[in-house]
Amino acid sequence: MPVLTAPPATARPGLAPAENRGPVEQAVVEGALAEAGPETLVRTDVPQPDGSVRLYAAWSDRGGPLADHIDRVALARGLDAWSWVEILTHNQRTSHRGRIEVRTHPLRQILADVERGHRGNEEYRAGFARLLADDAARAGRPPLPASGIPAWPGVGPRLWHRSLAQRSRRVPM
Repeated sequence: MPVLTAPPATARPGLAPAENRGPVEQAVVEGALAEAGPETLVRTDVPQPDGSVRLYAAWSDRGGPLADHIDRVALARGLDAWSWVEILTHNQRTSHRGRIEVRTHPLRQILADVERGHRGNEEYRAGFARLLADDAARAGRPPLPASGIPAWPGVGPRLWHRSLAQRSRRVPM
């Protein structure tokens, strides 16, 4: 009976889960960014084994400076988090790579809505404010400012990274 000294050419090594998912996640983010056109915000949601989701934000060519400009205009016009939700949802293309969700946002279209001062549906805005107030009450946090809705959270790297740093300081470990 012949004995194989090497696996057949068609044999493939078994796949085993990797402990470090970072390189794969980064490859997906970089691939999505490469496919996006210039001046685009790319948000990638990567489900984690514990059920949480890791969010990556990246800006394509010339996207970062344009997005920071959008944030300055939005804040000067008094746009808030509900305006942000409506504008980003309206200017979004969604695709999937397996369970990973990729959302691209063309920044020139977002700028046009921000310059128009788009505030979104007032009935939904009121519902969002009630939802945030109820959540704060249940969690024992102080209520939000008079409008009940936080300020514009940002689409640019400056506000985005500042907001993430503030949120991470608030989360108890």
